[in-house]
Amino acid sequence: MQQTESSPQYILTTTGIPTQPLATAAALDASAFAAVTADDGIPTTWEDRAKQAWTYYLEEPIVKNAINSWRTFAVGEEIKITSEDDNLKAEATDMARRLNLSSWIKDMVLQMLVKGDAVGFKKAGQGDVLEELVSVNPVSVKVKYVQGQLVEAKQHSENPGTADVLDLPVDQVLHLKWDAPGFSPRGNSMVLPAFQSIELLWDYRKAERAIAKRWATPFRLLKVGGSFGPKLVMPDQKMLETVRDMVNRMDMKSGLVVPFYVNVETHGTEGSVLNAEEKVREVKEDIMIALGLSKSLVSGDGPNFATASVSLQKMLIMIREIKHAALRMLHWVFDDWLQARGQKRGAIQFLFNDLDPSDAVDFKRLLLELYDRNLISRASLQTKMDLDPDFEKANQEAEQVRVSIADDRQVGNILGMVAAGIMGPETAQELLGLDPGKNPTGISRAESDWGGLNAAGRHHDELCDACGHFDADESRCRVHQSDRTFDEFACRFFERCVV
Repeated sequence: MQQTESSPQYILTTTGIPTQPLATAAALDASAFAAVTADDGIPTTWEDRAKQAWTYYLEEPIVKNAINSWRTFAVGEEIKITSEDDNLKAEATDMARRLNLSSWIKDMVLQMLVKGDAVGFKKAGQGDVLEELVSVNPVSVKVKYVQGQLVEAKQHSENPGTADVLDLPVDQVLHLKWDAPGFSPRGNSMVLPAFQSIELLWDYRKAERAIAKRWATPFRLLKVGGSFGPKLVMPDQKMLETVRDMVNRMDMKSGLVVPFYVNVETHGTEGSVLNAEEKVREVKEDIMIALGLSKSLVSGDGPNFATASVSLQKMLIMIREIKHAALRMLHWVFDDWLQARGQKRGAIQFLFNDLDPSDAVDFKRLLLELYDRNLISRASLQTKMDLDPDFEKANQEAEQVRVSIADDRQVGNILGMVAAGIMGPETAQELLGLDPGKNPTGISRAESDWGGLNAAGRHHDELCDACGHFDADESRCRVHQSDRTFDEFACRFFERCVV
């Protein structure tokens, strides 16, 4: 098509998208408007996005606080190790302390959330001993996948001007991706959705600084001379310098007397200015939402409590996803070590000292009530409370079951079972932590026939008349301190009369 003078002129950019031509002033000097153009977009390559996200994490307090909050909620302060085998637990704890395992997990989680990738390398020593755990900068590592499996990992030098390449053994490398499908070779940074909002926030802060300078350093204009009625004052250079020095040396806290032909005008503080404070608050909310936090938790606004509760549940699920990634790191460190010792994967357990932003007391109370009413099993109760049923069952079997004597409810239940014949006295004494070889009534085992008791706690074929504790003259039992007849069945405190 033939282009006419009225048809618009288009320029083909590097992206292949035609754009309208610049105005006359910009066409003459494009750099005049370069500082105010809004062409700061998201970098195209993963490496540039990771570097930009790390810059935002270091320089923007909102991003740093949000990422650190996610990491703290999921990982906590320190990761503890427990096991049924005390020796295995001690060895695993010593190795974790030697490798500084908690710090390595925190660094890996931080790299994964900020840059989208986490690359770990374990340096093996002699035998099954690990010498060092390294959190490698994922930007310096090039990975290659074939059918979803990592087949190559090469680390390039981070120093400019050098082309050193180090091949990392795949069996010693752990590559984790955040918020990415399995076919994607790289993950996505948590900061990525907030890129443009962060740039907008920085622009508003620049505007705030410019406004602050404008109000703090206004422009003063000195007017000397002029027409005053029939008189015309024409200042010379000496008069101008004298007035200038007089105004510059004046005390701002006191007044200054000037001639009638001197007038001072201040410019720069008049007119409306940008309400940057309101804009900054809105952009901060957008950044927090882009980082996964609920707007109702950031600004306190929300349509109702139900949506805020759903948003909180979403945050809890996200915290569990980060915790699962940390568990994968821990299993990657300890699986080979356990296999070399002939132990299974579940031989050791990892305990996170995590922080839960929700108040789960009511939910746990509900679970306990459901268990008391036999509506859920013990395994379901422990699973809902993030406990391992098999591990807890093994611990209960390993621990010696003992009842506290100070607990009247437990002691009363045991005494009731003994009186009903369900439990023997020796078993009850063991549960109460007493010596089964001693009779609490002071009667020796030889004198007291414990084995001849029936279901009612009495002897089968003996009467009180044959018991040494029975006072025939008073018809009273010295043990029970109560009146009894000679033809009643003898109780468990039976003592044969010695003739």
